Amino acid sequence: MVRSRTLARISAAAFIAVGWTGIAAAAPAAAIFPFEIFDTSGEAPQPDLTERLAMATRVLSEALEKTGRYSPVDLAPFGAEVAATSPRYRCGNCFLPVARQAGAAFAIVPVVHKVSSLISSMDIWILDASSGADVAHLGGQIRGDTAEAYEHGVRFLVRNRLPADDPPDNGAQSK
Repeated sequence: MVRSRTLARISAAAFIAVGWTGIAAAAPAAAIFPFEIFDTSGEAPQPDLTERLAMATRVLSEALEKTGRYSPVDLAPFGAEVAATSPRYRCGNCFLPVARQAGAAFAIVPVVHKVSSLISSMDIWILDASSGADVAHLGGQIRGDTAEAYEHGVRFLVRNRLPADDPPDNGAQSK
């Protein structure tokens, strides 16, 4: 009798510990839209620009997932809808319905503003997909118009400019 009670208590404690661990591990879904370029340099586009923007998007997705704070959703099934939102940096949050349709709690919109082949700025906006409220803005200058500069810029912004606190629940006040 005493042995069965002890076994029941141990089983209950193990069940509770496993249950709490599973609940705490879930990161909110995030629709990470492809990087876009806002080019005011007047220079001819480099032939590898499309690949560079795709690489920067992959690096951003991996870096944000690695933080444990966001779980990227697959936007591939929404390719036509994503393309229709371009340019996202001036569409008035037209991408939010796509983020919600993909099941995301957050929409992440990155852009490079190219001023010259030496100077660009990189901005990553994180918005609440339900309300459109700004959650965070990661911004900084990058030097060079190369894959290495883009990758370094993305990693720097996620590592050094992402706010330290967890993303708010949907409907929370913006920062």
